[in-house]
Amino acid sequence: MIVETEGVILHGMNYRDTSKIVTVYTKKFGKIKVVAKGVRSQKNKFGSSLEPMTIASIVLYKKEHKDLHLLSKSEIAVVLNRLQENQERMYCGLAVVELVSMVMHDEDGNGKVYELLTESLTAVNAAEKNHVNVLLSFMMKLFGELGFGMNLQKCSVCQKSIDELDVTHAFLRLSDGTMTCSDCTGDLQTNGTKVSGGMLKSLYYLQENEIKQASSLALSSNVKNDLIATLESYLRYHSEGSRTLKSLSLLYSTQ
Repeated sequence: MIVETEGVILHGMNYRDTSKIVTVYTKKFGKIKVVAKGVRSQKNKFGSSLEPMTIASIVLYKKEHKDLHLLSKSEIAVVLNRLQENQERMYCGLAVVELVSMVMHDEDGNGKVYELLTESLTAVNAAEKNHVNVLLSFMMKLFGELGFGMNLQKCSVCQKSIDELDVTHAFLRLSDGTMTCSDCTGDLQTNGTKVSGGMLKSLYYLQENEIKQASSLALSSNVKNDLIATLESYLRYHSEGSRTLKSLSLLYSTQ
């Protein structure tokens, strides 16, 4: 059947002489693969709408019980003309789509994940600085949508709220995302990953505030690196087959 939907281009691979197989995270159907015939020829009718990170309006012939569908039409739906402006912005945007491609199953639609995805790409495009923060905020919110969000509002032992605590460090338990303040840890150190008080407050900020506000958070290079390492470890614990984000590795290899 012929269907129309909005989608974000995750990645593409060459197929035969002039075509590509493109992976799209769609608003209606989740992650799907489509064949874009002739996209690599001089008569390419899709223009630049199939480049990674593009939010596109697409029409496809969707085949029931098939893994590969035929793309009929694709047009840019939202112009994000700054994503290629510098390396940090580009690689952070690519990390966002890489993460979705890695953790989402084929044809498992999730409207909230799609909303977070487009919101994050728009925020990376608009941010003047701290683009990595947008990725971190996206990760925190994505974890919640996938069922393993962190519970940082209060200490799991004394129940004091994060606003009441004045700690130099805390322990984050990877198994359930709860935190234990330094006053309550005692012999619990082996059950969690040690995070600084600044990291804990930063994680909570990124989780609770809108994605577009993430770039306003000032983080030192050390805290930023520690946050990335912690969130990637947390992801690997909860999502089978997850790995280090290649796009982030490329970003830091160029700095």
